[in-house]
Amino acid sequence: MKTTGDYLDAIKAKLDLPSDYATAKALGVTPSAVSKYRLGRSAPDDLVCARIAEILNIEPMEVIAAIHFERSTEPKARALWEGIWGKAVGAIALNLIVCAVGVSVAPSTKAAESGDNVISLSYVKSTC
Repeated sequence: MKTTGDYLDAIKAKLDLPSDYATAKALGVTPSAVSKYRLGRSAPDDLVCARIAEILNIEPMEVIAAIHFERSTEPKARALWEGIWGKAVGAIALNLIVCAVGVSVAPSTKAAESGDNVISLSYVKSTC
């Protein structure tokens, strides 16, 4: 399971940001907020989690569940959030597989123009 720090580091890497100050600007929060997230003194709210997911191009529920898991203290709550996180990550993995298969099975432009062996994959293309 990813932590708040993992997501913040991923944003810094993806956007090639030099500091947590720049990460805070990208997320629309204060540098103090990012510092508190890293120290575990507070956690991003669901809106910030959605911004994190948008920047990283991942399912928002993955981030929301991971953050709720991280800040939960009761074992039942942690188990619930861990399950939600696993389902969100599983959905992402399934989508990636479908996209990869769609790309590898999609006919070439020449085959599509000739009408030979054309397979309609419009539903696959729309999800990728």
